[in-house]
Amino acid sequence: MFAKRAVRTFSAAAVMGAQVLVCLLTLGSHAAASSKYQEFSDFTTPLPLKKGDVLVLGIVGGWERWDRERIVRTIALDVRGKHYEGVYAETVENHRMELARELLHKALDTNRDGTLDANEKASARLILYGQSLGGSAAVRYARELGEQGIPVLLLVCIDSYGLGASLVPPNVSAALNIYQRDHLFIKGEADFAAEDPSRTRILGNHRFYYRGKGVDDLGVQDYAEEPWIRRVFIGSHLKIEYDTRVRKMVRDAVFNAIPTDRRTGGAAASIPASVSP
Repeated sequence: MFAKRAVRTFSAAAVMGAQVLVCLLTLGSHAAASSKYQEFSDFTTPLPLKKGDVLVLGIVGGWERWDRERIVRTIALDVRGKHYEGVYAETVENHRMELARELLHKALDTNRDGTLDANEKASARLILYGQSLGGSAAVRYARELGEQGIPVLLLVCIDSYGLGASLVPPNVSAALNIYQRDHLFIKGEADFAAEDPSRTRILGNHRFYYRGKGVDDLGVQDYAEEPWIRRVFIGSHLKIEYDTRVRKMVRDAVFNAIPTDRRTGGAAASIPASVSP
């Protein structure tokens, strides 16, 4: 009896220890990478925005720096690279969401009176996306904005991990979920659902599989440059953000959600009925 209890206790301790290790590896990617806290002055978007301008806001996962060129930052740089007039892209750390709140407030405060009236809130053209803990932060932030009467054109989550990451609030016009379930502990949110299907279109819940797959299957060699300990212990949760198919899916969804008057001179937003791998 004592031996069985000891084995169970040891097993539970081992599992807990492994979870702690995985979380530490996920949250603390590189000590050097987080050596400088993000500041509001790191944003480059001109404030306030002009009427009709678009803000694309990406939220990075773990304790990654906002400017490290992984999937969230790469998408933002792709948006900037298009040089669309009146379209701005920023990235923020998920533990610095007060910066995101300040940014959006100043972006929408067109009369600079320090408060947002109903018209300023309703005029928002915002695209939110995030990865890992940044994904769950994006969902929570979208809900917070909904409570304030601020709409969101598109919400994209990449292997979202954390509380409050499955039910999409009705102020979001369209939402896309991309995830993996191969990792032993860090499993992305599998089922996005719309709180109000008449107001929110779910573009898809797309699962990717990575067991037995290496760097050549991801379509990019950058994954091989990650420290071996992260590749071993974070595994599929790390692979998904290097997968070129995932990057293309996120990129396409973001670009399609940018209103056409900011892309081709049209008048209406263009959100696809679904997004396929």
